[in-house]
Amino acid sequence: MTYDFSKKDTLTVKGIAIIFLICYHCFSSADRLCGYDVSLAPFSRSTAFYLFESMNICVGMFAFLSSYGLTKTIMFKNRNLELDNRTSSEFITKRTISLLGSFLIPYLLCTVPTLIFTDFNPYGTDIGFFFNFIADMFGVAGFIGSKLMIGTWWYMSFALVIIFLLPLTVRLYKKFGVFCVVPYIVVPVLLDSSFLSAGGLTNMTRWLLTIPMGIIIADLKIFERLKKASPVKNKVVSKIIKLVILTAVLVFLVIFRKTDWCEKYFFYFISSLLPVYFIYYIYEFICDIPILNTVLSFLGKHSSNIFFVHTFVRYVWFKDIAYSLGNWSIIFLFVLAVSLLISIVIMLIQWLVRWNKFLKFISDKAVKFCNKILDAEPAVS
Repeated sequence: MTYDFSKKDTLTVKGIAIIFLICYHCFSSADRLCGYDVSLAPFSRSTAFYLFESMNICVGMFAFLSSYGLTKTIMFKNRNLELDNRTSSEFITKRTISLLGSFLIPYLLCTVPTLIFTDFNPYGTDIGFFFNFIADMFGVAGFIGSKLMIGTWWYMSFALVIIFLLPLTVRLYKKFGVFCVVPYIVVPVLLDSSFLSAGGLTNMTRWLLTIPMGIIIADLKIFERLKKASPVKNKVVSKIIKLVILTAVLVFLVIFRKTDWCEKYFFYFISSLLPVYFIYYIYEFICDIPILNTVLSFLGKHSSNIFFVHTFVRYVWFKDIAYSLGNWSIIFLFVLAVSLLISIVIMLIQWLVRWNKFLKFISDKAVKFCNKILDAEPAVS
């Protein structure tokens, strides 16, 4: 058995995260049922809402995997995580272009037909329309508060936050070790005394702690060490013991997350700790299951595109068709299947136009330009 948290393991986790995301957006409250009489069996209505709302941890899962994966990318070229201004600039430039490039085709494929063939237009008219359109397309709408085509695209702004903060956090980690998490707690609290509570958090701040956690866990191989650890010599018995204990902890964390005390004092921490813990739980017990890990990793490969388009499927284009199916599981399968089909089309378009080669060309040119600027700066004595 290998104990490396591999690319396939990451895709397997993403596959579960995208399933959670669809369920959360479709069934986590009465409002999300869009006025339809949807059967949530075998769950009661209150239990179903509780369960599906808890699946919101998927956002923290994606955020952590981004920080973890970007750290691994840096480590691939520089095991010691030594970053200077040039390598930091190159990292930010390449990752920003890669992120926005992966978003552009899904953005246009979803937005342009919607604006032409439907009356769904949150952007407004005249100058406001073009301002909102451009801000959304370049992923900055979440920063400046401009109109989003769909609410879920706010995450593009947070993904940019991760890219820009990661090199700085790596430097803090190299100097202070695990204490690099301290600025992510102290600075926000000094700016807002209610920051640690659910009411003090926004989409741009709720999952900040996943950034240093991703760096620490990637460098120290914490997932791998935990999976390799055995409470007893017998591997089967050890796995059973870990399953019982870790499942009990998971249930406790899910329940604790909904308590008044947690929402008032601990919500900032639980927003990142629970998703990271659940990722380890998946890695420990699900990633090695044959066939299942193949199916989930396939979904994980398409998770970004499914994230981009699924709200259009469930709410803008096919809302009446989807929710009229009546049963939550059938609705889920419909939204997932249509979103997956669109993702395949997107990947086909990207292949036909050689999109990745084009992005690499742009990225290389941008890096050279940034390096010239850095080279032209006078040395600091």
